Amino acid sequence: MPGQPLADLTGQYADLVTVLDRGEALRGALAALAGSGDVAWAASPTALGALALDHVVGDTTGLLRSLEVPPGTGLTGKVHRAAVPDWVDDYFRSPRITHTFDGHIRAEGLRRLLAVPLLHHGSAIGVLAVGRREDGAFGDRDIERASVLATQAALAVSVAERARLAREIAVHEERGRLAAELHDSVGALLFAIGSGVEALADAARDDPSLQERLERLRLQATDASSALRESLRTLRSSPSALTLGVALRADCTAFSDRTGLPAELVILDQAPPELRPSRSEALVTAVREALLNVEKHAQASAVVVTVGQFGSSITVAVHDDGIGLGPDHRRGLGLTSTAEALARLGGSLTTASDADGGTTWRARLPC
Repeated sequence: MPGQPLADLTGQYADLVTVLDRGEALRGALAALAGSGDVAWAASPTALGALALDHVVGDTTGLLRSLEVPPGTGLTGKVHRAAVPDWVDDYFRSPRITHTFDGHIRAEGLRRLLAVPLLHHGSAIGVLAVGRREDGAFGDRDIERASVLATQAALAVSVAERARLAREIAVHEERGRLAAELHDSVGALLFAIGSGVEALADAARDDPSLQERLERLRLQATDASSALRESLRTLRSSPSALTLGVALRADCTAFSDRTGLPAELVILDQAPPELRPSRSEALVTAVREALLNVEKHAQASAVVVTVGQFGSSITVAVHDDGIGLGPDHRRGLGLTSTAEALARLGGSLTTASDADGGTTWRARLPC
């Protein structure tokens, strides 16, 4: 059919948009999970450690929308904490859940619930749940199907978070470029105007009227300079959750500029967690030291820096394809200082040659 290639392309584009959008990925999973008459929801962790039901389908009361679930409460909270699927075939008589939300469940007319965790590297990053209004029991097929959907959704959420972070870092870098341009152009122009007004004022000491007008111009130029500085500060500011990714990207770029070697930053899974400034600074300083060692000793042709969260820790690794470590390798002053700085924060540093060549330097810190 003539229109089939276009239809296929449209479908592929829709699939790509779904993968790159966290909300669309979850809504797609819920649509597949919920049958006729079912209620399904996706719960995601909040900044305070609770869960929020941020996507709900099939409900009639609206009570479940944006509902916050304290840690471990209800079936949703229990599954998130245990990171394993669970279900109740007779919700109101089950002794295995806290019954914190009986009113919400009763208002929706639900009789039984099934919840499965969204898992990534063994940690729960959310929960998918489905509630059914008719009596019955969940079977192995129900549980297997929900688990498969949860696995697919967790992967889609992970990809979407990586895409979101990449976009935010790109936006931040563009804002920094604009700030530099404004500083060099508009900032320099305002400085020249202010200096010129002051010179004219010195030459017009015998003309009070002209001096008054020049003073107004000077004050306006000063106000404009202050407004520009505030705008530049805003443009350059980075959300704390982006600080680590932005800094590591800048260090990779600086390394490539110095050495001519490609240095790629790979952010695994979701965005790096929001770290206290002292921890971000320690990791950034450590990566700079590792890149400096690669530059001096590795004889490498490429470098990859990876950052990701594994459980309650964040790990940053620097891998090069150079000559590896010699048999008598000892840490120099820089790496020793780095290891001590990480240890003071409860972290660790390892350096090892890889079996396939090159060296991997790895720093770990509790989040």
